[in-house]
Amino acid sequence: MDDREPTKEQLIQELKAVRQEFEQVRLENQADEVQAELLRTVLACGEHPSPTLLLRALSQQVLRSANRLTRVEDSSLFLLDEAGTVIESVLARGAIIRQERESLVGRVLHQGLAGWVYQQRQIGIITDTTLDERWLQLPGEPYHVRSVLCVPVLRNNTVLAIITLMHPDQGHFRAQMAELMEAVAVRIGLVLEVVRCLSPERETPSVSSPPGLRMSSGSAQSSVPPLRSPPSADPPSRPPPPPPPPSNRPSSSRPSPGSRRRRSHGDDLADDLRHSRLSRLNTLGLYIVVWDGKFIYANPKLAKIFGYKRQELANLKGIFSLVTNEHYDRVSEQVYKCIRGQTDCVSCIFQGQRKGGKRVLVEIYGVRTRFYGKPVLLGVLRDIS
Repeated sequence: MDDREPTKEQLIQELKAVRQEFEQVRLENQADEVQAELLRTVLACGEHPSPTLLLRALSQQVLRSANRLTRVEDSSLFLLDEAGTVIESVLARGAIIRQERESLVGRVLHQGLAGWVYQQRQIGIITDTTLDERWLQLPGEPYHVRSVLCVPVLRNNTVLAIITLMHPDQGHFRAQMAELMEAVAVRIGLVLEVVRCLSPERETPSVSSPPGLRMSSGSAQSSVPPLRSPPSADPPSRPPPPPPPPSNRPSSSRPSPGSRRRRSHGDDLADDLRHSRLSRLNTLGLYIVVWDGKFIYANPKLAKIFGYKRQELANLKGIFSLVTNEHYDRVSEQVYKCIRGQTDCVSCIFQGQRKGGKRVLVEIYGVRTRFYGKPVLLGVLRDIS
């Protein structure tokens, strides 16, 4: 046993380790609080929220949280679908007419820092906008920008959102601030993936021959690439940016009347497709359960799928009461492992048990998150019979 007193250098190293651990805990707590704010926003939207209004409310809440954490006033956000098309946007300059908005979004995604972040799938920091070619100076900007932090929200390497935070002072964004936003982006991705149902569509089996339980082999957790901040004096050459969404691609020449009509028709089709896709939210059962399967929240659609009233679900032992005996063990095991952090998600098809005894084939998806500091499973469920 070594009874020697620790040296000054050893004490300094121990103090540094304690400080690092404290900062990591503080960072995780701040990120968890952002996620709780987003979940409260979802629940506050009511029983039958408009999908468009729900995404808009989430976008506004994301920026409020990000602005507070990074101490900025000007920011913007793009929400994207799996094809890279912008389905919702909040611009720092505020409300503008649709044509101007689409032109600005297209230019930023095609030429600006947001396009670079989309292509590289990593955080982008600009310490001085006058020295970094990735920053696109837009005409008529109602704000002054010298430093920028641009953060991708990733799930399975798919970009769900791009957050751009701007500050008038040079060098405002430090590595610690970027690390915090990196952790926050993971939490935002969890909520967006569930709410917007971005998990890949899986082939559903024939109803006449009910399958055994099928588990997804994919991981729901996507690691954000390491932070890289190019030297402000010698910015790196910009890789080819991704093509901007078709509905937001700016035109370099004046279109003919015929082409304008075709583009307008395409915009209408894109809007119809977007609204059709988002309207799926109203056909899905949304739930939040604790470790033993007890419901914290269930929307009316989930209750309807199983033939219950919402208040009746609260009297059940939990979500496992809705699973038939042959699939009970495997479903409960997956839920337990996910809530305990042993797996990233729950994703399977199983035979459900309705109130009257009739069976229903359902697909369930869920991810582990925290709600008021407690680990819970947040997810969606749909009838595929």
